[in-house]
Amino acid sequence: MNDSYLGATEGELLGAPLARRLAAYSDQRRLFPHQGTLQLTQRTLVLGGWRVIPREAVASVRLTFTDAYRRSQAAGIRGNNASLGLFGSLGKPLVLGLHDDEPVYLLIGFRWFSGINQARRWAPLLGTWCCAEVPAP
Repeated sequence: MNDSYLGATEGELLGAPLARRLAAYSDQRRLFPHQGTLQLTQRTLVLGGWRVIPREAVASVRLTFTDAYRRSQAAGIRGNNASLGLFGSLGKPLVLGLHDDEPVYLLIGFRWFSGINQARRWAPLLGTWCCAEVPAP
């Protein structure tokens, strides 16, 4: 399975300069320094142009807002209106908890105009993938 992604570590989000955080209210892409094509294989999550995460490295998969990426950031501003990312899980990031590294935040299939991403569709799939038994080769 493939899709586009915007990605950042928790540290990158929390450490973003104020100017970039403010600019991200009009375009969330400015807050996430990594982007490319996400590819899910049986054993790895490939974040093209950034990193490869082995399945066994993933401790948890959550669809949630946190202090690093808040609902207000997902809402953004489009003209004088908030984007649809404000509502329900439409703008929530997918947060991958890793065993030996800081969490990774993903906006999958992000659409700037609406502020919606597809993380809510990927969350159950990745949750099953990280916890499923894989037969030895």
